[in-house]
Amino acid sequence: MLELNKILDASHILITTDDNSFANANALYSYILTLHKKVSMHYVETIDSNLSFLPWFDKARSSKAVSAEYTLNATADTKALFLFFKENNIKINPKMATSLYAGILKRYNVFVSDDCDGTIFAISSELIALNAEYRAANEYMRNRVPLSYLRLKALLFKSMLLVDSATVAELYVSEGELQESGASMKDAYLLMNEALSLVNVNKVMLYEYDKNKRMLIKEIKK
Repeated sequence: MLELNKILDASHILITTDDNSFANANALYSYILTLHKKVSMHYVETIDSNLSFLPWFDKARSSKAVSAEYTLNATADTKALFLFFKENNIKINPKMATSLYAGILKRYNVFVSDDCDGTIFAISSELIALNAEYRAANEYMRNRVPLSYLRLKALLFKSMLLVDSATVAELYVSEGELQESGASMKDAYLLMNEALSLVNVNKVMLYEYDKNKRMLIKEIKK
């Protein structure tokens, strides 16, 4: 939960973030700059390159700023952050709007997640009216993937099996394939969603395997 009084009282603020919350961390970074305060951003995992269009992508560091007086832990809840700004009469500038719009795309899987409702579309419309760079956000987050993702996709889809009258897709990933492709397990999870779009498939199961065992690590359904 954000505490406005602590933000206003601190002279140096540290924002901690991960890939899921990075867009919202950018919005907070922009806001704190408007207060003419020192702000640092620390990431706890690698940030996907499809977020590189965000205004403060190059400001995130793997090390923490030890001189910070107050730490903000960014979350993936863009709706809550948007409402925090609105309820506290905080002006949303174009950089903040762009970051929040990207957060919406990230959180709601480019508007196709089950919990994306009319409120989310209304917030997105307001952010566009506030000069969010929505075209860039749509381009990067819908259409751009790193080469490592495509390499892993080729490996996983080559070994994919369709079972139960082709209604279930089984994907297999090994540590060696992740290293060979340069991708991460997060990429494998995204590829599960692609497999779920196959005709007749209503369930995808991802297994981690080596020469001696296979272990189910995730399952998704329509």
